[in-house]
Parts: sequence; structure tokens; C-alpha cells
Amino acid sequence: MSTITPNPIQQSQQRILTINQRINDAANTIISEYTSIVALAPVSGKDRTTTATETYEIECHATSIVRAIEDLLMVSRSLKESWILGQVASSFQMNDGHA
Repeated sequence: MSTITPNPIQQSQQRILTINQRINDAANTIISEYTSIVALAPVSGKDRTTTATETYEIECHATSIVRAIEDLLMVSRSLKESWILGQVASSFQMNDGHA
């Protein structure tokens, strides 16, 4: 029973798509969570219970933003490591047809 292994160009393209998806997901999370924080920010006319509840919600949204930023940092680190190990340059060469 043989398995079909993708060629290096397909692997490179899949890796690029995965990285782009992680970046897009993180950016969308940051935007939506920040929007939620801004919506909860007004305090005037609210009682202490509502304010305390919304404070907790804001902390949860802020935690989600931090996680998304950490994911972006991991993507950046992964790209740097790949570049240092020479994997990024070979990927670009394969996409250009020079490999």
C-alpha cells in the first residue's frame, strides 16, 4: 500500500497557507475582542454589579488578545527559525521555479 507524498512545492504552498491562516485568525481575534472591550468601556449610569461583571468580561477579552498576539509571535519565531535554517530561501526558489 503506497501513500502519496506531496512534492516540496505543494508542501511549501500548504505551509504558506497555514501561516497566512494563523495570521488572519489572530488579527480577526484581536479586532473582535478589542471591539468588545470598547463596547463595554462606558461606565456612566451602571451600578457596581454591572460594572464588576463587565470588568471581568473585559479581562477575558484582554486575555484573548494576549493569546492572539502570542500566536503571532510564535509565527514570527517560526519564520525566523526557518529563515536561519535556510528553509525559507529554498521555499521561495521553489515557488519561482529555480529549485
